Amino acid sequence: MLADAAEKNLELVKEDILKAVQTCPIPDLHDIQLGFDYGKNTKRYACANKTQVGGIKGRLRLSKHRFIPFLDGDKWICYEPSLAPDPKDCLVYSFGINNEWSFDDAMGKYGCQVYSFDPTMNRPNFKRGSNIYFKNLGLEGYNGTLHQRKQSKVDTLGNIMRMLGHEGRRIDYLKIDIEGSEVQALEQVFSDAPHLLTQVSQLGMEVHPDKYRVDDKLDKTSNHYRVWRIYHRLECLGFQLMHMGLNQYPGTQYNWNGTLQSCCYELVWVMPPPRPLLT
Repeated sequence: MLADAAEKNLELVKEDILKAVQTCPIPDLHDIQLGFDYGKNTKRYACANKTQVGGIKGRLRLSKHRFIPFLDGDKWICYEPSLAPDPKDCLVYSFGINNEWSFDDAMGKYGCQVYSFDPTMNRPNFKRGSNIYFKNLGLEGYNGTLHQRKQSKVDTLGNIMRMLGHEGRRIDYLKIDIEGSEVQALEQVFSDAPHLLTQVSQLGMEVHPDKYRVDDKLDKTSNHYRVWRIYHRLECLGFQLMHMGLNQYPGTQYNWNGTLQSCCYELVWVMPPPRPLLT
């Protein structure tokens, strides 16, 4: 009877979380500048111990003797006591590798169990080191194959967590860098199982709204608006923005009304306690 009561309570909590997302107030994105200024206009979580993890230094050649340095693949992590991954028992999901392992290796060295996913590297599942597990699988909003890549298998976050036996387990850091697929993947989570995200302590993600042009129609089907909705739904779940910045690769950046913007932005959200963890 106790088990039945616990199961019933769990389902009620899931229903409450789903309702919170479905009724989440989404401000109208009537001006693209609101999207560009989201990081400026949103109260940041002031992490007292924020550290940049991973990343590979690169240089964009402008001419024979001129280069622009940049850093790619890094993610910010909050190491405050209430949010820091426990090196003796932490779990990291890393979606999007592209043969760049600096973040995953750093988290594995820290002590976390790391699951690395990428269906575009043409590599079978394998174990990298003592606690890093590569899966030839990608994150999307459906189960099947990646569009235009017939051999690239993808699945939803919920299915992946069930496959790995991580239902109800805390994910200390969820990294998502999947070249635009993050929009549909997260829309599916918000629609079907938003409680999964309440198990995440920190979410580091690159979003890809693409370059905005003055003649674009900014409506509710645009990628900019879909990303905007993701921001506010994360807030409704209890996430707080800790970091937002442009993709550092100069080739992704452009000028909009005198401000530097990019087709891609790096954001990190944290969910400080108390968290509605479904354990």
